[in-house]
Amino acid sequence: MQRPNLSRTLLSSAFAASLIFGSSLIQAAAVAVNIPAQSLASALNEFGKQANLQVLYNPDQVQGIKSQAVSGSLEPIKALEVLLQGSGISYQFNGNTVIINPHQGTGLELGATTISGKDLGNSLITEDSGSYTTGATASSTKLALSVRETPQTVTVITRQLMNDQAAQSIGDVLRNAPGISTQAYDSDRMEYSARGYAITNFQYDGVNTQYDGVFDEGATKVDMALYDRVDIVKGATGLLSSSGDPSATVNLIRKKPTRDFKASVSGSVGSWDDYRTEADISGPLTEDGSVRGRVVGVYQEADSYRDHYSKKNDVFYGIIEADLTPDTLFTFGMDYQKIKPRGSSWTGNPYYFSDYSKTDFSRSFNPATDWSRRDVVAKTTFASLEHRLANDWKVKGSLTQQTNDHDTQLGSASGGTPDPVTGEGMFFYWGKWEGHRVQNTADINATGPFTLFGREHELVVGATSQSSRQTGATFDGSQFGEVPGSIFDWNGHYPKPDFPKNGKYERNTNQNSAYIATRLKPTDDLSVILGSRISDFQYNDTYTYYVQSSTFSDNKTTSKQHGRVTPYAGVVYDLNDTYSTYASYASIYKPVTERSQSNTTLPPTEGNSYEMGLKGEYFDGRLNASVAVFRTEQKKLPIYAGTDAQTGRDFYQSVDGAKTKGIEFELAGELKPDWNVMAGYTYAQTKTDDGERLYGYPLETTKPENVARVFTTYRLPGALNKVTVGGGVNWQSPFYGRIWNDPKGDYDIIEQNSYALVNLMTRYEYNEHLTFNLNANNVFDKKYLSGLGNFGTVYYGEPRSLSLTTKYTF
Repeated sequence: MQRPNLSRTLLSSAFAASLIFGSSLIQAAAVAVNIPAQSLASALNEFGKQANLQVLYNPDQVQGIKSQAVSGSLEPIKALEVLLQGSGISYQFNGNTVIINPHQGTGLELGATTISGKDLGNSLITEDSGSYTTGATASSTKLALSVRETPQTVTVITRQLMNDQAAQSIGDVLRNAPGISTQAYDSDRMEYSARGYAITNFQYDGVNTQYDGVFDEGATKVDMALYDRVDIVKGATGLLSSSGDPSATVNLIRKKPTRDFKASVSGSVGSWDDYRTEADISGPLTEDGSVRGRVVGVYQEADSYRDHYSKKNDVFYGIIEADLTPDTLFTFGMDYQKIKPRGSSWTGNPYYFSDYSKTDFSRSFNPATDWSRRDVVAKTTFASLEHRLANDWKVKGSLTQQTNDHDTQLGSASGGTPDPVTGEGMFFYWGKWEGHRVQNTADINATGPFTLFGREHELVVGATSQSSRQTGATFDGSQFGEVPGSIFDWNGHYPKPDFPKNGKYERNTNQNSAYIATRLKPTDDLSVILGSRISDFQYNDTYTYYVQSSTFSDNKTTSKQHGRVTPYAGVVYDLNDTYSTYASYASIYKPVTERSQSNTTLPPTEGNSYEMGLKGEYFDGRLNASVAVFRTEQKKLPIYAGTDAQTGRDFYQSVDGAKTKGIEFELAGELKPDWNVMAGYTYAQTKTDDGERLYGYPLETTKPENVARVFTTYRLPGALNKVTVGGGVNWQSPFYGRIWNDPKGDYDIIEQNSYALVNLMTRYEYNEHLTFNLNANNVFDKKYLSGLGNFGTVYYGEPRSLSLTTKYTF
């Protein structure tokens, strides 16, 4: 009894003082269980939570079966026998895993579903599963469906895959994910794309967040120590987000507290003096485990392959779950991340010399001043209350507040075309901005089964209200001119000037929506998913520009949209026990704030997305495969059209239409015991109605049409079973950028040829507590451009790097 008390004391201290302690908890033979009679699926979920066991089962094989009530202090096996009494269902124990078998001992068919903790929210956990796939996800429709049951392509990046790839940030996750391509604005800003368009929809536990790809107030720098997995839903996702590009929605699922005490500490060292420490502690805060908590802390300092660039990263995450009643779960948490880079560039290196021959700067060349920075502080506070009603219905309400502060002060010798001999002729890109954004989101939804025509179906209905207020100041940098001397002698040393304040801005965005989705089961083999969201949007942007404390101009932009409907439809048909075919449709809608040359707001982007394919589930759900063909049609896409010479304001025009067509393959999971794989190939061609390539802005590039990703690990057999080896290849086809050519008075089209990056890893498990991971990225040191055409510059990708991580688990 002293050991559990000690673990609770340690965890309570960690929450109070943010200190990480270690201990081990020996599970008692008997556990306290209190599970009322209910549907067998819900009872198994509850059993997994109370017994702290992983339960694997196929939802279809327990559908419509009721469990027996069980309570008292019992051994887990005894409790499970009572629970299953009279159901005709058998089970198997394998360590801490329980496998639920079908009726009458027939062949084993189950989904790779990991159930941990009180699974009221269907937040299935991948941590400690060792898997590259998951049994279910609610990220596509808010209904908990297996990958095979979801009528869209869904990529799940599990905790195990992140560990194997040493993924520290969401950027590390996305650049290795199937179907995702990466392009760089500069040293601190990356753009991630899928199916021909930039990814602009990011969610946290299913809650939407505002994203600005140009300013990027931390969205693509999120530290992954806080998260159990990442769900990437490809294509249009208007049912979830109501607006956005038909690329993908990235949903980050947070780590949850555990019923038993667990803790780990890890340290890593990498190329360019990259040092990182991470600690994670979780467990019960009360005697019966009805209150649980978890804290995660990270500190990182790193230099870079680019001269005089460095960064610091501080991360804290805390979460508490409390079982207010056996059917009511309260969750409260917060996370904090502070990112401090120094030597931040604004765009990249010049592509042309003054004679329009190509430059050839070293990958280590950094045009930024040594004081240039993009400091970001991101904080999130969240709470939810979830209650299980009768007949397996659940209702959940959640509140989230996200606060982002940025302090951007830039000086970068990136402008112009230098003389190829003297290196003279460059000028600075300067600027200073400060900003503060507060986003509040409230959501309430109810999910559950209902009976119609003698069959059971599922329904989710809910409403979301979201408001965002962004304020900030701009500062004058017009006094700066040419870079002194030769750019070939540049070392980042330049005195930091004063930036007088010259303006302020305020942006207010409000979105209210209601949504409904149902999964109908006309037959055992056929499911039909129908849904829709109706939304109101309102956007107000005010920018005031000052000269010598008097108002020079006051620009306002207002956009309102009411009653916008984004429908969704999908159908899945099971061909047999292994394969299903599916088709889906989603509407596209995206309000835009870009303005025309006449200073009027452009109309919203609208369109349709279609997808159909085949999915397979192998080895009892431990391996998932899919092939899909897709087509996206959009109209009224805003593209950059120029800059007004008098006001300096960028203006845009609407493209009449653009179409994307493509195909996507994906394979994820376990090929055989101890052999995991994640692989994918995507072809997506995007052209305007005139047959032209579609370029973005300010990163004036196309997206690569072909993207292939593969990563695999294998645990060696026999005497070498403490060693795991693995590796992968990231390949993409050419992409193109536009660079203005003054003598021609037109754009030049430049190209980054296709390239492949090879990554390797190995892990050595010294014992059950201590492991060592060695990762090598870009093993063959491929030199390539990851950014083209951002203000006439180019940006080199990262060269070969190594990292060694040591982790101790208590």
